[in-house]
Amino acid sequence: MGESPQQEHVQPMADRHWINANTVRKGSKVMLAVFLLIFALGAWVTNGFTDTRITGPASDFSVFWGASHIALHEHPLHAYDIDKIMVVINQYGTLEAGSERILPWLYPPTFLLLVLPLSLLPLWPSYLLFMLATGGLYVKATIGLLGNKVDARQHAWMSVVSSPAVFVTVLMGQNSMLTAGLAAAAVGWLDKRPVLAGVAIGLLAIKPQLALLFPVVLLVSRAWKTMASAAITAVLFSAASIAVCGWDTVPAFFQSAHWAETNLVEHGGTAWYVMPTFLAAARAAGIGIKLAYAIQVSMAVLALFATAAVWRRTTDTGLRVAALATATLLISPYVRAYELTWLVVAIAGYISHGVRFGLSSAERALLVAAWLLPVFEFTNPLLHLPQVGPFFLVTMMAMVVYRTLTHARVHTAGHATNAKPGPASTSSMPAAANARTTA
Repeated sequence: MGESPQQEHVQPMADRHWINANTVRKGSKVMLAVFLLIFALGAWVTNGFTDTRITGPASDFSVFWGASHIALHEHPLHAYDIDKIMVVINQYGTLEAGSERILPWLYPPTFLLLVLPLSLLPLWPSYLLFMLATGGLYVKATIGLLGNKVDARQHAWMSVVSSPAVFVTVLMGQNSMLTAGLAAAAVGWLDKRPVLAGVAIGLLAIKPQLALLFPVVLLVSRAWKTMASAAITAVLFSAASIAVCGWDTVPAFFQSAHWAETNLVEHGGTAWYVMPTFLAAARAAGIGIKLAYAIQVSMAVLALFATAAVWRRTTDTGLRVAALATATLLISPYVRAYELTWLVVAIAGYISHGVRFGLSSAERALLVAAWLLPVFEFTNPLLHLPQVGPFFLVTMMAMVVYRTLTHARVHTAGHATNAKPGPASTSSMPAAANARTTA
């Protein structure tokens, strides 16, 4: 209804592959139902999540809440004291006293400033508000990458909300929907709202390792206004955090980062099986620290150059954000399952290009596998299977680069053909139309 004859012809052809909008929507509904069932069973087993002998939801959020509580009642610097924050978590949070699990505060003072108000509310209301606020930003920014390329009746938001990455993030009460949402919004705003895009990038100072590629892509795309806005925002944000939390929190953060590097990255043990990085894969396979770092750095350099190449060759927002988000996961030696929310952003960007120019069977299957990757990462500490996560990320990056280069060649050939007079200039039209119908 209301569709042109061409649109009526396109839609049936678009649905012929078994992985299409309808099957994805149905699968997303099933996955969401499974996640809700898991939460319901968890609430039943733990008497409404009151039994802290069993790790329930919001375990990581209790660190945020605990840091806020310490900062407001004692001093912000004390949030970096593992003993002090564990006392607060044991008393108010999700772990009982005597638990062998350690939940340290490992974040810079910028994030401490951001979470400062959290403990003004009790833990559970604060957790729900944080998840709703960051989740709202994330879903809106991710779906925004699709624009009007996907029919609203397909409920694309369902595939984001029901993604395993979101489930893991909500279960743990992490901040990855906030960081991924800021990155997606920044790329989406780059052309129309360059200053606001810079503000979003500057706010990623809450996790600076996730913003390392932005200076590169902004330089490649010559987005000077956005670069200036990002730099000013980051500087002002950092200055405000130091003014409120104290200068001593800066060296304390670097000390906590070194602790994390030693205990969670280099000698992570079981943690390696939940980290989709080449360093973790190498260490889990028994490779020494120096060679593991060499592998990680080599892949990070390749990811950086691949991202720069994509941003130089195309202005397509979807491909740009797909390259940026995937490469961000590849360059960091410390990535947990919940940060695969960034991979969902990459998938959305890739699909935004695919619905216009077609998706092959292999691409569809790989996108579904990437969407499901957090299931493997989250359960692998129990299974101790080889860490395959980084290889999925490399495959995703290779897909983005290949599609970018292919599209650039077709685009160039199309311009050359259109420059010639006569029937040859119209011969490419059926091929282009057929590409769109395969999406």
